[in-house]
Formats: sequence, C-alpha cells, structure tokens
Amino acid sequence: MTFKQSTHQRHKRSPLPLFTMSWFLALFWVSPLWAQQLPVVTDNGFIEAARTGNLDALKAAHAAGYSVDSLGRNGQSALHAAAEWGHLAAVQQLLDWGAKPDKRAKPDKRAKTRHTAMNYAVVYGHREIIRALLDAKADPNRAGPNYEVPIITAARLGHEKIVRLLLKAGGDVRETDSTGRTASEWAREMRHPKIFGLLKAAGG
Repeated sequence: MTFKQSTHQRHKRSPLPLFTMSWFLALFWVSPLWAQQLPVVTDNGFIEAARTGNLDALKAAHAAGYSVDSLGRNGQSALHAAAEWGHLAAVQQLLDWGAKPDKRAKPDKRAKTRHTAMNYAVVYGHREIIRALLDAKADPNRAGPNYEVPIITAARLGHEKIVRLLLKAGGDVRETDSTGRTASEWAREMRHPKIFGLLKAAGG
C-alpha cells in the first residue's frame, strides 16, 4: 500500500474532513519546538545546574548532598531538566551517578501520564541524549503525556533519525496513544511520508 493510497483510504474512513482532522490534531498536540520556555519558578541549585548544563555547578551541588533523583519545585529531576534542554554531558554525568532513566516527572494537570527523560528528549529532538538514555537501559516504550510512547512522538513531530534510532532499540510500532492512533497513523496525518514508510516496513 503506498503512502498516497493509504492516505486516501484513511480519509474515506474518517468521520471528519481532511483539513479539520489533520489541523485540529496538529493544534491539539501543538509542536513545542518553537515554544520551549524556562520554568516560571526557579528550582534548586542542582536541577538548575542541570537545566543550564553547568557541569561545575552540577558537581558542586551533588557534592553538597543533593539526591540525584529528587524532584524539584517544577516536578522535574535533574535528569529531566538536562534531557529537556539538550545538555548531553550533564545527562551522562547524572547517569554515571546512578540517575534512573525511566523515572517520571510529577503529574501535569493537562496530561494523563507523566514525562520521562526520554519523552523530553524526543519532543525536542535531542538524538544523542536519547542514545545515551538507551545505553543506560531506558525503556523505549515507556509512555509519556497522552499515552504517547517515544516512537509516536517522534513520528508525529517528524523526527526521522529518532524514529530510526527507536526502531533499532525496539520501539513498538503497534502502540497507540490516547486517540487510538499508532506512530504510522500520526506520520500519515502529519504528512511525513518517509517516516510513514519506515514504520509500515517495520509492521506499523
């Protein structure tokens, strides 16, 4: 089945018109790539050092007794903060200290599940951080907000290289999110034909 054919068939089954379906979903799961903002509340020194990638401050805070996996006022651990903001060296240091790669942040009132460091890294396209987390035995199928497993998030946002990386790590193409969509269905909805082809070839 080709990308064009499957899109046509999908829209024939859809209860909403193409424009309404695709763009309503795009707005509902709006891409955060242009909207990343620092938290309103400043966190403790350990987590803020991770957020800014300041290794010297991170090491000093760790030596002062901050727990590696403790959650701060914004609901994140240092590993969450470093993964979200793309600081690979900080992520690797925290993992070396024993940070748990699959630990979840505090619940978001708008979300049905919570972020892991992997979820943050996938959203913002930090491929080398994802690789480091996978090397530390992070679960490639641990769901984040809206029950999105990492491969669904990557497919929806058009991160082709991350999709490839997650497929190699065992990302499950059959998983569905809170809308009942799989990664390949999101790739089709958001018009990412290369990703759609990769996922269909993998059984999605």
